[in-house]
Amino acid sequence: MPNYASANLVKAQTILTQRFNADELRYRQPVTFLEFRRQTEIMVPSHNLVRTREDRAVESNYMRRSARNLGTGGRTHNHTGTKGDSGVLTHTWVTRDDKFFYSLKQADNSVFTMNQQIANELGNVVANFAEGLETEAASFLFNNRSSVNDYSREGTFNEGAPTPPPTDVFEINEAANGDRAIQITKSAMDFMRYQGRVFTIFADSVAFNKFEKQANQGTGNSENLSFQYSNVNFIKSIDFDADAVALGYTNGFWIAVPEGSISVLDWIPVQNRQGVETKENIYGTFINPVDSLSYATHEYQERSDETANNGFAQDVKTEVEVSVDLSFEHTPLSTANETSLLAFGLV
Repeated sequence: MPNYASANLVKAQTILTQRFNADELRYRQPVTFLEFRRQTEIMVPSHNLVRTREDRAVESNYMRRSARNLGTGGRTHNHTGTKGDSGVLTHTWVTRDDKFFYSLKQADNSVFTMNQQIANELGNVVANFAEGLETEAASFLFNNRSSVNDYSREGTFNEGAPTPPPTDVFEINEAANGDRAIQITKSAMDFMRYQGRVFTIFADSVAFNKFEKQANQGTGNSENLSFQYSNVNFIKSIDFDADAVALGYTNGFWIAVPEGSISVLDWIPVQNRQGVETKENIYGTFINPVDSLSYATHEYQERSDETANNGFAQDVKTEVEVSVDLSFEHTPLSTANETSLLAFGLV
């Protein structure tokens, strides 16, 4: 029953212990999103300083690579050259929000106190953001995987073929090289000029399980596969499971990302940061215990008959919104359709 009506004091009531209630309140940890969070600030000055309101555009400038073939004509007195260039990355924030309400008298006839009911509402907000942002982070990686991968050894990049449609995935034959998939992935990343970097492997559950097993085949085993796992971090991105199956990769799918190549920029309005209160509105902040971000809170009250919502006829309803603006980012590259997010799959 909604509105905590099942907990009304019309019969003998108890409250389940927190541990026994934990299964109902469970939610998926946003491990992919938290990896984006590790490197939040990517510009100088901070985006929190230059973005003063939701409708103010923010751009970041970056230097572009100028690739030239080396000359062989010798030194001359009248040599001529070309000039480099810069690019602009435009940031796009989207407001994510979750809302709930409560009434002044809803706990008067309940085994749960008002504080307990509001705490549960906030717990649901935390869970909803955790699962929603995890899905969004995984989708960002998947939808922005590179359409350019020039490596062609011990695998094939599925790009440009009309039949079947291109998947932009570097395919590794599992029977021949599946136990060296990470080694081949690192070689592909080296070939794409990311050599010497630490990589994060965002893997679906099938690939993660295989890599976890291989990583633990140490020197005491008949086959030592652990040599290939240095300078690599693994994230089990469960949301990749459906995406991988949709592309036809049922043996394992992953995206390799060089350290420092992804970020998510968070922002809330200045009124929330300052804690402004007006006659009808309260602007505040809420620190999310899962991702440690400051979320904006907005509350207002209105007179209401809340008998239909387990309140009373002469009641006061409080509407609450929790929100945050987020801009997911990956490093800009000047080559068309190329990103630093390279996808791989076992076939």
